[in-house]
Amino acid sequence: MPAPAYALSESDLLAECRVDTFRSHGPGGQHANRTESAVRLTHLSTGEVSQCQDHRQRARNQRDALARLRLRLAVRLRGQAQVAWLAPYRRAHAITIGAHHDCYPQLVALALDQLAAAAGSLSAGAAALGVSASQLAKLLSADKEALQAANVLRAGYGLGRVR
Repeated sequence: MPAPAYALSESDLLAECRVDTFRSHGPGGQHANRTESAVRLTHLSTGEVSQCQDHRQRARNQRDALARLRLRLAVRLRGQAQVAWLAPYRRAHAITIGAHHDCYPQLVALALDQLAAAAGSLSAGAAALGVSASQLAKLLSADKEALQAANVLRAGYGLGRVR
């Protein structure tokens, strides 16, 4: 099975995207609207879009937009995650990475897949991953898009929100 888009290398994922640059709007003093440093990425096969205009450097904006796109794809694409992705980041029943790690989107996809397989049960999903329920909740709540996806999934099974 080929790797899902969110698990591709940076260059391979960029090859699947249309990259648009534009001048940013809003605060920025004398440097606003001087260069086209803002970046918008559109993943061509899914239509997912992410953009970043937070920095003055186009390369940094592109890197941040790519990270946002990777997470959106991980939340959107279901059933392609591999349990082996978690092994390097599991210590006993803990997960050792946070939202800013490059592999975070892959682990979010894995967590959401396990949550769906466990009918929304946090404890059953965590047990399938070999981590504690609190660690699974911590992983999902590290990013608002991941948390929202988990809560929508759980609501579909009549369960309460992850906190």
